[in-house]
Amino acid sequence: MNKYYLFILFSIFCGNLVGQAESQTNNIIANIIEDFLESTDAENFDYNTIFENLNYYYEHPINVNVATDQELRDLFLLNEIQITDFINHRQRCGNFLSIYELQVIPSWDINTIRNVTPFLTCEVAPADFNLDFKDALKNGTSQLFIKAKRILERRKGFLEDADGNTPFIGDPNHLYVRYRYEYGQSFKTGFTMEKDPGEKLFGDGSKYGFDFYSFFAYAKDINKTFSIVSLGDFAVSMGQGLILHNDFGTGKSSFVMNVKKAGRSLRPYSSVNEVNFFRGGGTVINVTKNIQTTVFASYKPIDATVDRDTIENSDFDSFGSIRFDGYHRTTSEIANKNTIHQSNVGAKLQYKVRDFKLAFNGLYTGFDAPLIRDEALYRKFLFAGTKLLNGSFDYSWRMRNLTFFGESAISDNGGTANVHGLLMGLDKSLDVSVVYRNYTPDYQVLNANAFAEGSQPINEKGFYVGLEMRPFKNITFSTYADVWSNPWVSYRKDGPTDGNEFFIKMAYTQKRKMDFYIQYRYEKKQVNSSNENIIDYPENQTLQRLRLHLGYKINKEWEIRDRAEFSFFKKSTSSKGFLMYQDVIYKPIASPLSFTARYAIFDINSFDARIYAYENDILYEFYIPFFPNRGSRFYINTRYRIGRNYTWELRLGRTFYENIDGISSGNNYIAGQTMTEIKTQLKIRF
Repeated sequence: MNKYYLFILFSIFCGNLVGQAESQTNNIIANIIEDFLESTDAENFDYNTIFENLNYYYEHPINVNVATDQELRDLFLLNEIQITDFINHRQRCGNFLSIYELQVIPSWDINTIRNVTPFLTCEVAPADFNLDFKDALKNGTSQLFIKAKRILERRKGFLEDADGNTPFIGDPNHLYVRYRYEYGQSFKTGFTMEKDPGEKLFGDGSKYGFDFYSFFAYAKDINKTFSIVSLGDFAVSMGQGLILHNDFGTGKSSFVMNVKKAGRSLRPYSSVNEVNFFRGGGTVINVTKNIQTTVFASYKPIDATVDRDTIENSDFDSFGSIRFDGYHRTTSEIANKNTIHQSNVGAKLQYKVRDFKLAFNGLYTGFDAPLIRDEALYRKFLFAGTKLLNGSFDYSWRMRNLTFFGESAISDNGGTANVHGLLMGLDKSLDVSVVYRNYTPDYQVLNANAFAEGSQPINEKGFYVGLEMRPFKNITFSTYADVWSNPWVSYRKDGPTDGNEFFIKMAYTQKRKMDFYIQYRYEKKQVNSSNENIIDYPENQTLQRLRLHLGYKINKEWEIRDRAEFSFFKKSTSSKGFLMYQDVIYKPIASPLSFTARYAIFDINSFDARIYAYENDILYEFYIPFFPNRGSRFYINTRYRIGRNYTWELRLGRTFYENIDGISSGNNYIAGQTMTEIKTQLKIRF
């Protein structure tokens, strides 16, 4: 019982680093990311775009009288119905006279307005703007981030063998340097440098110092013809993601209306994911008032295990898969670094008039060696070879309170993929979303990020319905149901399978005082039997999750957050889990020092019943650990503002496991029951 007494006492003495607006926004983004991970298990996806956009718009609010629908989407806080209602209101009534006028927009309830107003302002609409490069280079602002982090316990990869050698060639430190120069949203440039733990600084695999370098230059609204020019590293989004979408993707989550993708065609890339970007150049050209085209080209090295024909000495090279982790710590990982070169050329032609948009998209992908898959049956239809061509058309049409959207795509082998949806604002208190998808088993794609139960839009048919109700001023109900089938075999599914998922959430909000929600998620799908003595066949497994969450503001400086979450997994055997944590948020009004902390306890008796829990982190960092086993965890963040231009942050986190004597596996194995990580970052603005 001592552990539970500590839990209660800890809730009285902890604190946090964020203010009211920043705190509530981080909580929303935390929900989006947690939901996304629970639905896709995409732990390697890069979410920094969300934090970059929100941080920028927090410091440079969007003028509601000139805000575009794309700028509103960049906030990740509004669905398409709310954006449509905003644009329609401004077109019908003219410019906003005050930010309080947002209250008359039908789908903007008080909770939506509270979340989004920190990023909006109401000013006189400026005249048309063209970028002045001299002014941009002279009057912009610079930000420099210097970060270091490491795990304090010794991992197996850093332990010496009998000959004094270690599997990892470098030290345990993670080093990161990022510089960014900005002139509003019109001109940006910067670079990023990173060394992962175990990689060597100025050594094997990184002779130029850091292991990973990234650079970009981005200009917007150059003149009436060139809307965007992006050089160096960049990201691309097309349609609903059936052929290409490097941006954060919408999907099944507690935000049941956020099912339509609408990222910027081109945006600069400044993060540290070493795979999910393009390197070269691209531009967006305004051909006419209603026609716009996007073209880009990319050429970059990628990591892969290359198979060389050394027996017959034919100089024939091939590779079986692309490595996505970006690690170059061991001799084998270094041998795989930059072994294959990938070329991409793409184009988008878009026609837009009022509320209707139609676009045609094309993407060519080429490798300098053939991709050859193994003979596993579920890989029969996956792309293999040196060249892949994808094409699609996508559309969006707003008609009063209805928004139709979708995309149809085809790969050069004849495989097809279709996703089509409808958003309906039936009443100021009722919204409905519908998505239908049909992805054939032989559709081939490499860069997709579409609405799907699986990680790729292949071998899947499904139908989704979401509903959001606001029956009372302070109460919101969100629910969705999704059913799908896989007509062909897939990974861990040696036969056709099907599944379904149901979600419901009730949220109660008391303005500037309390946020409470309870949510339940049920998922049933089929995977191979775990019985090793019989032939594999798909059998049902179910996963249920129940969450209760409370956030309460004691006063302007103090806020507490409590969560209890339960998971129940059943296949041939059953398992369950429980996690509870306490946050106490404190930000003194006039003090440069602030901090955040959490204490959590968990008891989860299988990996299948694991529970994700988003954690506050240093700026432009996110950490979403998942918890199996039994134990406890705490972390504490501190932030100190040194004048107007310097901010120093320090984070310490530690996890203790009661029922195991070793953590992780392979070269990351830690002999013991604790894992402690420490991070520090200095932000300089000039």
